[in-house]
Amino acid sequence: MPKATEPKRTALFISHATPEDNHFVRWLGAKLTAMGYEVWADVMCLHGGTDWAYELETALKTRAFKVLLVCTPGGLEKRGVRNEIEMATNLARQLEDDSFIIPLRLETYDAIFRIAHAQYIDFKRSWAAGLAELTELLRDQGVPRGSTGPLESWLESHSDGSDRLLQRSEPLVSNWLQVEGQPRNIRYIESRVGASLERFQNRLLHDWPVVPFRSGVITFAQPDEAGNLANELPGKEVAALSTAEFLTGGWEELKIAPLEARRMYANLGSQAFDRFCRKRGLTGHLGSGQRVSWFGDIKTTPQGRVKFEWPYRRGSRQVIGQSGKRNVHWHFGVNAQLRTSPIAHFRLSARLVFSENGLDAIEDKKRSHSLRRSFAKGWRNARWRDMLCAYLWWMAEGKASIWMPVGAEAYIQVAVPPMQFGCPVTITEGKEANQADDDDDPDIPDDLPDEEQSEEPDQ
Repeated sequence: MPKATEPKRTALFISHATPEDNHFVRWLGAKLTAMGYEVWADVMCLHGGTDWAYELETALKTRAFKVLLVCTPGGLEKRGVRNEIEMATNLARQLEDDSFIIPLRLETYDAIFRIAHAQYIDFKRSWAAGLAELTELLRDQGVPRGSTGPLESWLESHSDGSDRLLQRSEPLVSNWLQVEGQPRNIRYIESRVGASLERFQNRLLHDWPVVPFRSGVITFAQPDEAGNLANELPGKEVAALSTAEFLTGGWEELKIAPLEARRMYANLGSQAFDRFCRKRGLTGHLGSGQRVSWFGDIKTTPQGRVKFEWPYRRGSRQVIGQSGKRNVHWHFGVNAQLRTSPIAHFRLSARLVFSENGLDAIEDKKRSHSLRRSFAKGWRNARWRDMLCAYLWWMAEGKASIWMPVGAEAYIQVAVPPMQFGCPVTITEGKEANQADDDDDPDIPDDLPDEEQSEEPDQ
């Protein structure tokens, strides 16, 4: 008789604690399935009447290409999770795959012996950031990926107790600014012999973004005719590589892995954004998440409505205002991170900053937090979207692109307005669906009485 064909390993097996981590696993499974990965998780695959122990063991032994281990202190203590780690460890040995188990840190945990060597993906700080890092790793490790898989079961699971999807198209303005252009090459510049390496790698002394590396820096910039990369910082270009090759394959000559290359690229992009904002007259404010948000003060930013007019969106919003009731100014600010997946883009995050004089941010974190909650709790999505549009329109001076210098005549160019996506369905958002459209919630003129100022509810 012909020998039975052994099933191919194509699935991502998610090991986790049930029911504690089910919500996270449903979210992660849906995201990965939408990206074309085959995902196996007991929370979705096991149904009443099935021999769950047999199904689980079979899936892990015969289907798993990688095991994603959701790590929490309580989860790692569960017998079922420990049994799966034991099986996965034995499989890793048989498959000779040292990275067969990929820990996902959902909470801070003490690594058990079997996974002590494995580097985790951090989902504690941000699920979205963790997913971006995980997908890059899966891509680098060649995990099979096809077309988008069936999402019905994931969506049905998510819809329990949630609002209803409606079959009605909806345009969605994102917080992504697509990268349209960037320098053709990236460079490795070494400090001259005898010069101070510490000074050479000090970013504050450079005119352009740099990332310290070995005895020099990675940068898009080139030394000038006098051989200086910056003022009194002599440097020598040792090597250059196509930026596109750098992002896809790393820099083999310098032993820079692809993931590290993309992190360097993101670092350079973040520096470019910060420098652009500083030159635009914005002020940086370090938030509790150690990210710098850039806001305008009363000297640099229009204090009235900022009109924006793009083909698909027009309107106006204030990006700075004053509350006489609380005797503070509010400032709309953003921080940005450069991402490479699925396309190169800057991802913007909005933040409210407060000041008493319209210039200097309030440093008292508790007071800022309290102000932010009371101001923003009446602001709906449309308002945040339009404030972002107004902010970007002002930043770009009404142009279609923002050019961020990264060297002499070298730029990272991003398109404005933010990318817009079309969604074939829309959703009713509970009470919000019954409220008036946000276009009826304009910025409040100064001469209105306090009780009409919806952004300043009484405490």
